[in-house]
Amino acid sequence: MKASRGPALLLLVSLSSVLFAAPPSETVTRKGWFADEKCTTERVRNGRKGPPGQACTRECIRKGAKVVFIDEATGALYRVDNPKPTKGFESDYVELAGTLDADKKTVHVDSVRVLEKYAAHCGVE
Repeated sequence: MKASRGPALLLLVSLSSVLFAAPPSETVTRKGWFADEKCTTERVRNGRKGPPGQACTRECIRKGAKVVFIDEATGALYRVDNPKPTKGFESDYVELAGTLDADKKTVHVDSVRVLEKYAAHCGVE
């Protein structure tokens, strides 16, 4: 008597989809700064964490640059997929609560709490 391979194949396909599925997004609370992707990407790549100039950031975002979040703890940069809740908090030191997708390098902001208002430093406005 010959056993059917159908059920075994179905089980194998089902298990592989579970084992190799993308990890779910993670609800997080993180500290850092909101900035514009245009100027911030290079800064972070060069190891410069911290707020970029607020006036420049706001101008770049107004002109269409994407809003990003600089994670203070990891130095990682995440594109904000819902920039509306970040308006007015550019370059402020904040704590965000939201959903982070590490694979896509995105964050969905649920709430923002300002920890320290932006203050310009020499050469940074």
